[in-house]
Amino acid sequence: MARKNTSAEPTGAGGGAGAPGGPAAPTPWARLGRRLAALWPPGRAERGLVAMALADATGTGAFLSVSVVFLTRSVGLSASQVAVGLSLAAGVGLVTTVPVAMVADRFGPRRLLVLVTLWRAACFVVYPFVPDFTSFVVLMVLMGLVDKAAAPLGQVLVGMAVPEDARVRTMAVMGAVRNCGYAGGALLGSLALLVDHWSGYAAVILANAASFVGLAVIAGRLPLRPGATADASRLRRTLSFDVFKDRPYVVLALLNGALTMHITLLSVGIPMWVTQESQAPRSTVSAVVVLNAVLAVLFQVRASRGAEELPTAARLMRTAGLALAGCCVLLAAVPRLPAVPAVAVLLASAVALTAGELLQSAGGWGVSYGLARKGQESAYVSLFWLSVGLQQIIAPLVVALVVSRGALAWLLVGAVLAAAGAVAPRSVGWAVRDRETQRHRHDEEN
Repeated sequence: MARKNTSAEPTGAGGGAGAPGGPAAPTPWARLGRRLAALWPPGRAERGLVAMALADATGTGAFLSVSVVFLTRSVGLSASQVAVGLSLAAGVGLVTTVPVAMVADRFGPRRLLVLVTLWRAACFVVYPFVPDFTSFVVLMVLMGLVDKAAAPLGQVLVGMAVPEDARVRTMAVMGAVRNCGYAGGALLGSLALLVDHWSGYAAVILANAASFVGLAVIAGRLPLRPGATADASRLRRTLSFDVFKDRPYVVLALLNGALTMHITLLSVGIPMWVTQESQAPRSTVSAVVVLNAVLAVLFQVRASRGAEELPTAARLMRTAGLALAGCCVLLAAVPRLPAVPAVAVLLASAVALTAGELLQSAGGWGVSYGLARKGQESAYVSLFWLSVGLQQIIAPLVVALVVSRGALAWLLVGAVLAAAGAVAPRSVGWAVRDRETQRHRHDEEN
């Protein structure tokens, strides 16, 4: 945008951006390009982490775009058989997430992340050659053993590679890059859908396996902060379930899980509401998804500012609850509106939902990092991620009920989300006081 003229600046031709002979004002696309370029960090460790996020998201985006079609058209499975396999994988993943993290605290998070990533790569190498339903279920269970543990282990690795005051920002940059990777991967997957042949689907799935191998190589070579690599004497010698006894942290994990309902609202709630209860065209769903992705790329880093400090992270979670509540209020108003106003309100609800998503992500990262106990970081962060998995199981059922009940149900959900956010700062204060009490007790005993 051109600057305003001041007394120290000449006016007239050539005196400002956009004037004849002067520098042209940057276009929106140019500004977007600069914003995306700024996501690429200068440090070697940060660049490695961003490269890991990009490789993971691109491969996953390509795989997700073809996986169901491959299983139904090439393998010959029914939709219900695919659903059974995916549900089993999700259930196994919920059970194993924290135990795998405990093993990571025992043997080292980076070492286990590399093993988990190579395990996933091996599963995807086998994936294109699945012949029937039984082998598909076995493969899904094997994948589920480690699948949900990968994300929290990756977050712990970020904490080992970058300074404490840069952890949340790095996670935010990785989140923005992931959105780009998912979009690019989906575009690559669409090429296989055009071919609609086993060879095309197999190529995409094997490329996803290759992306995991590359991710493992980067993780294994990633430079870590001095002191972040624990030697054998500092690693835990037993698997501890103390994380489940930390009541303030468990409460915060559950609150964070409730706020991650934005995932289901975007993928299930808004599409169902648009198609069943609004007069907006169905294409509005695509517009909402695209708007969410663009806003996430542009503003995830900005939304994370200050989240390294626990009070700020707690406030971000509180504001996230209010934003998601605003989204629900807007959705409640949609059925009574004609098509054009309904589209406008749905787009406004997408903005509110994205604000809640970005603030919840930043606040959750800050809280999960700031309150994790030394030596048990993997288990603590994994507990936070476990609540997200629970949300992904429970929330679709809740959203389906809400859509069937109408506007008042949306208002009730909004109130619950606002309350969850409001409780977060008090729960963070409880957790801090609990840690101070235990520290004083330990000092007195020694």
